[in-house]
Amino acid sequence: MFYGQYTIQFGADKALVFPERFADELSGNLFIVQGFDRNLLVMPEKSFFLLYQRVTNLNMADPLARMLLRLFLGNTIHAKLDDERRMRLSEHLYEYAELSLGNSAIFVGQGDHVEIWSPRYWENQNIDLVDASANSHRFASLDIRF
Repeated sequence: MFYGQYTIQFGADKALVFPERFADELSGNLFIVQGFDRNLLVMPEKSFFLLYQRVTNLNMADPLARMLLRLFLGNTIHAKLDDERRMRLSEHLYEYAELSLGNSAIFVGQGDHVEIWSPRYWENQNIDLVDASANSHRFASLDIRF
């Protein structure tokens, strides 16, 4: 399970070095997917395949389903971590997530996958996340029980 957040630095080669905590669970085939929030999703093969099955089972006569499939598969790359826990992104994904604005990225665990954020977009996301009064109303309809 992926949880927590980490700030990582990367050099001119644009290789992202995954935190050891995440890298241990990300051996094998990985899929890097363009997220909905100008972030990237890093999925182990099992998680990616489950999402792939759900998306490809949508009604392909529906234009929205076709658009989602293009977004999902058309912007996904296959990757593996090297022996030093490093991974390179395609230029397209690197630019989409605006990682080119600095030399760091924020890794955020999301259970079955990891999100990669530029510090700028993560800061904006965090402004929403720490708004306690909005959160009490925002999440009420989700019926979260434990």
